[in-house]
Amino acid sequence: MLISCCVNTFKRPEFLLNLLHSLEKQNIPVGYHLEVIVVDNDPQTTGKASIEKAKLQTNLDLKYFTQPIKNISMTRNKAVKEASGELILFIDDDGVADQNWVQHMVSSLIKYEADGVFGTVLPYYHEECPEWIKSGDFFDRLIQASGEPTRFMRTGNCLIKASLLKSVEGPFDPKFGLSGGEDSNLFGKLKSKGAKFVFCKEGIVYDYVPLERANLNWLMKRRFRNGTTFVKNSIHRSKYKLVARLYYFTRSILFIFFSTLTTLFFLGSKKKRIKWFLKVIAYSGHFAGVFDLTFNEYD
Repeated sequence: MLISCCVNTFKRPEFLLNLLHSLEKQNIPVGYHLEVIVVDNDPQTTGKASIEKAKLQTNLDLKYFTQPIKNISMTRNKAVKEASGELILFIDDDGVADQNWVQHMVSSLIKYEADGVFGTVLPYYHEECPEWIKSGDFFDRLIQASGEPTRFMRTGNCLIKASLLKSVEGPFDPKFGLSGGEDSNLFGKLKSKGAKFVFCKEGIVYDYVPLERANLNWLMKRRFRNGTTFVKNSIHRSKYKLVARLYYFTRSILFIFFSTLTTLFFLGSKKKRIKWFLKVIAYSGHFAGVFDLTFNEYD
């Protein structure tokens, strides 16, 4: 059986090469073959040199395409279109896959009779990253027990049946091409239609945190954007949109108020103060999402 690993890349040639080397070292289950689909969203094709190096240095079944329009959804859609596998993996271009990543993800898909599997993402930091960023756990993601219904659905580490993806037009919605959130939007729709998505604790990907992200300003932007897309997607999927809009309107106001008070309470503790301040920002994003406001993080 063929597995297509889809990778979007944008101006990160060194990290892309590191990722490809980690994919070359994968322990692939017996009876499976891995192809790697790389789609470059940079009009200057800065990823091409890394592809050429990887073809010389590895035995990967590697295919390279370009998608010059600045839109992450269109770039993901290009990768899905070019993928030939019955199963599709997604990983970011700055990620590094554990040697047994593919093996564990496929095993979980089979064991739990799932339509998709989402794995563990662990951060690793630039050597000059501030200590308060590392100790604050701001880039940590929820880790669940294997087999549990996954609570968060992102393309940074997942395995999906190709037939499911290709049953949806797109499948990623270009409306989210500059704001982000295209992955949670798509997987949320599929889950609401009955798709079974589980977590795989052992399927590990390491995600790089560069210096330009290791600051409060970036964290605020990401929390706000996540908040807007979460609420917009939730309202869009609801059968009772007016009720859902009123619910999130009231909820966001209450949570902004409570989080603000808690932030003030923890003024003497930097870690807790920032943690709760970011909750204020996230719920402000919820409030913005009620009114369909969009924050284009990639604009």
